[in-house]
Amino acid sequence: MGRLWLLLLGLAMTLPVRADALQDQFATVWESLWYQGGSPTRIVRWPGDIHVRIQGLNVSTHRQRILDALQAVSAEAGLRVVDVTDGGPSAPEPELEVSLVHDLDLPSNMACYVRTKEVSNYRIRKSELKMRQGAVYHCALHEAMHVMGISGHPTGDTVLSYFYQRSDRLTELDRLMVRAWYSPGMRPGMTPLEAVVVLTNAVVDATGKPFDEQFRATQHAFLEELMRQMEDFSGDKGEVPVILKRSGTASTEAIARGRTLMRFYLALAYRRGTIIWADPVKSTMWMERAARDGLAGAQWMMGDIAERGLGMAASNEDAYFWYALALAQEVKPAAQALERVQARMTAEQVEAVRRRVAAFQ
Repeated sequence: MGRLWLLLLGLAMTLPVRADALQDQFATVWESLWYQGGSPTRIVRWPGDIHVRIQGLNVSTHRQRILDALQAVSAEAGLRVVDVTDGGPSAPEPELEVSLVHDLDLPSNMACYVRTKEVSNYRIRKSELKMRQGAVYHCALHEAMHVMGISGHPTGDTVLSYFYQRSDRLTELDRLMVRAWYSPGMRPGMTPLEAVVVLTNAVVDATGKPFDEQFRATQHAFLEELMRQMEDFSGDKGEVPVILKRSGTASTEAIARGRTLMRFYLALAYRRGTIIWADPVKSTMWMERAARDGLAGAQWMMGDIAERGLGMAASNEDAYFWYALALAQEVKPAAQALERVQARMTAEQVEAVRRRVAAFQ
């Protein structure tokens, strides 16, 4: 009887810890969606296998460590990393260039970095990785995660964290994130508010109890609070996300850009019913704020909203106004939309809206 009591007591003590651990993992996967400079990011990822060339200092010493790290991460994504370093002139052109440099060739606060050089339709086409030759052991897995498209530096049990101590193997959370990032449910171009649903679903699924009501309630509460925080942040009255405070590189301008992007992502969330129920009025309110910030995509969508009367009264004049602003930022479909709307307007109305456009610009 005493042993049974101890067992029950132990289970009772572990349940709150598991709930807390779930919250921590939710926070970690959310933070993985923020570029440390100040912006929430859309999902970008490789469309297929990655050819890599390693060059620079002491390649023979560090080559296998780098390849092991890249292959460990890409395997979780279901992709292959193909080494073409010794392939000669007939080898395929590498999509990933890895350069090993002198320790003094990079800034003192930057031992290594990944830069995505070419993206098409949110699919990575070319990327580069630079590392000090003296930092390969500590950088390899961390940067391999960035290579795969995950740009954040969250806290938590992940090699992406600046505070995580081990650098010789991926954690279970690392594996979970990469698998979710490259899963069928995660689409290239997804907004962070869409992607966090996929990532937190993966966290719950990993418990082995995907239909556990307590776990799903914890997830729902996390996402609900997240929406509240992002609305406060986007409305200029809330705290800057902790991930940006910790980064040390987030500038005032970058954070302002992050607010604009989050306004746009909130508008899309309310339009599509992401996380919460669809709300056309709220969607239009956030979309207009992003459009007035000068975001070209938001201006294009405000033209569509005004033309169709989504969450606001339909207005040819307002539609013309927003389409014209979008066209000025080279949103090419806006040209045909302008012609369509103008055909329903008088010459006087067109001239009045053009004056509005000029005053706004």
